[in-house]
Amino acid sequence: MKIVSWNVQGIKKPQVVQELIFLIRTHKSDIICILEKMVNEKHIEKILPRIGFDHYDYVPPINHSGGIAILRNNGKIHASVIWKNPELYIC
Repeated sequence: MKIVSWNVQGIKKPQVVQELIFLIRTHKSDIICILEKMVNEKHIEKILPRIGFDHYDYVPPINHSGGIAILRNNGKIHASVIWKNPELYIC
């Protein structure tokens, strides 16, 4: 199993999404964790389906803290989110 985690800066930019897709294909990632503090749910809901994973879950940021997406293909990885809380990220 290959897991990639990336603290993305500017995932709203098309070239960053293309770099992410290239990274996933190159490393044949099973799970990817995207950390992005500056993207609201409206934008991330448009971006995540384009990346090429069957399933994803997202915790939106609060102000300038948090924001994480976990993507996976259920054909290889059988997982589910048990609990998520955006307030967990606040310091």
